Amino acid sequence: MGRAKYAEAMSTDWLQHFLPLMRCPDTHQPLRVATPEDLQRHGLPAGTNALCRQDGSRIFLIDDGIPILLPEGSF
Repeated sequence: MGRAKYAEAMSTDWLQHFLPLMRCPDTHQPLRVATPEDLQRHGLPAGTNALCRQDGSRIFLIDDGIPILLPEGSF
């Protein structure tokens, strides 16, 4: 595994431990890792690091290993 790939993998490893506790800031639905289908539905390229609301209706990007969990309309 190359150095960049290793750093990327390590930067999101912690998420697996906390994912069962994480919730959408709007609906409080559980979050899950976004699938390629979720990403495509939201117009994002495959391989994008993101979390998805349980119902698949909203994506939360992961920026530098940190999920951006802002409520809708906050930006």
